[in-house]
Amino acid sequence: MIFAFSLFFPFLLVMVFIQSGAGRVFGNKTFRRGQTLIIGIISALIVLIPVWGISLGRWLISINANFSIPLTAVLLSYVWEKATGTGLLDKTGLLCCWIFGMTAGLALYPMALGLGRFDPYELGWGFSWLFVAVMIITFLLLFIKNRFAVVLIACVLCYDLQLLESHNLWDYLVDPFYTVISGAGLIYMLTERISKRN
Repeated sequence: MIFAFSLFFPFLLVMVFIQSGAGRVFGNKTFRRGQTLIIGIISALIVLIPVWGISLGRWLISINANFSIPLTAVLLSYVWEKATGTGLLDKTGLLCCWIFGMTAGLALYPMALGLGRFDPYELGWGFSWLFVAVMIITFLLLFIKNRFAVVLIACVLCYDLQLLESHNLWDYLVDPFYTVISGAGLIYMLTERISKRN
């Protein structure tokens, strides 16, 4: 099950690239079911291509051992939007996703790399204040009907099922690529708002 789930992120990533490329070539904003199915089959075949005895999708693990659930959810939302015309994460949910990614990354990585005496990564092992914080944030987001709450619920469920190769909750919540992309996403949204005002 862990092996199959490890291929899910690369599969979505390949789908994003194919959908983006096909959209630019053919001018498609969305794809019909048949087209999406064909893109999905091609993506799966690419991910499963063996390179030196290891599937192409598994080679991605050498770059980043665990891609977080929120980053996977962003890719899934993009693929779903191209397939149906409606994203799983709306603008408010996506904004919350970027804010969470930046905040979690800034809370974890500087101290985990030795800045300060406390290593917050330790909080991801077993039940701790990290679980309590995630639970409170999730309830608050559910209360204001923010779709990112579903992503946080998915993080906890995936952690309970141990779908990633890590047993630390932090790895389900955030990864370095997610933090960097969150920063870029926040900058993009900010510049978009400023340009609309002008």
